[in-house]
Amino acid sequence: MLIDGRKLSTVLLLAATLLLSACKEEKASVGAPAPTLAAYDLQGNQVSLTQWKGKYVYLNFWASNCGGCLVEMPTLEKLSQSHRDNIVVVGINTDREEANIQTLLQDRQVTFPNVRDQMAITQERYQVIGTPTSFLIDPEGKLLAQYVGMMNEPQLKAIFDKSKG
Repeated sequence: MLIDGRKLSTVLLLAATLLLSACKEEKASVGAPAPTLAAYDLQGNQVSLTQWKGKYVYLNFWASNCGGCLVEMPTLEKLSQSHRDNIVVVGINTDREEANIQTLLQDRQVTFPNVRDQMAITQERYQVIGTPTSFLIDPEGKLLAQYVGMMNEPQLKAIFDKSKG
């Protein structure tokens, strides 16, 4: 019996979920190491915070139906470009798999990395209740701050400027 690609992806995702659920429960706490991501890039590859070790990471949990999230995107894109040597913005989409976020990101000309958290494991680890919610992680992987709600450009710029030292 042959399994098509979509079914195989679902089986692999379920297997990964079972393995991850058996892992020690992680919870975000400012001052502690940042919890592990349980998310996949838009090509289906698992991502890890270690990919960006040595830089600050601004994790931004967002959803396509969140007005505040969409308002923040142009500023996050602009700051991700102007601060690219020090900080990386990582968008963590919380929509279900059916949502076509690739088109939305292309239409908004978003180039910073975006990952999917359809099973809400990362949201649970970071205790995200609503979007937008963001976290600042230092170059060694320690959680420095949590930001709940939409932030305007001066607020975001102040956070990003701190990454320059």
